[in-house]
Amino acid sequence: MTPIQHFTLEQHHGPYESWPPASRLIVDGQTLPLAIPGYTLLFQFDTPSGYLFATDFDCLFEEAAAFVLVSKDLQRVLAVRQIGAPYCSFWLDDIRWTDSTHFIATFADDPNRWFFTIREHGITWRGLSWLCPRLMMRRIKASSDA
Repeated sequence: MTPIQHFTLEQHHGPYESWPPASRLIVDGQTLPLAIPGYTLLFQFDTPSGYLFATDFDCLFEEAAAFVLVSKDLQRVLAVRQIGAPYCSFWLDDIRWTDSTHFIATFADDPNRWFFTIREHGITWRGLSWLCPRLMMRRIKASSDA
């Protein structure tokens, strides 16, 4: 896993309510046809299985984060995982890698952590992607002292 700075996301104009749910990727100044969920690119990594992007939706009161795995050829989204809830804020604070296929995401003001696994193979067909996802996610509950 290597942190990179090659990509940005297209900027949307007009009222926030009219923005599409995804933004096209821009690599080294060239806009690609591929769009991923989110409006702000927070983190980007080159992994053995593809590019991993962490984005948010830039909403003041209901922040959510998306984790998106994209093929190395930048032709398709391999997996998407989102963390968020209505009227809640999930402000992504940090991503810490444990090895090239596992990372832990932490959020501000949330004692829980989220553990992710990037799988080399999975089912990417829309109807069955939940059965064997390329990007697996599970919550690690904070231990209570009581």
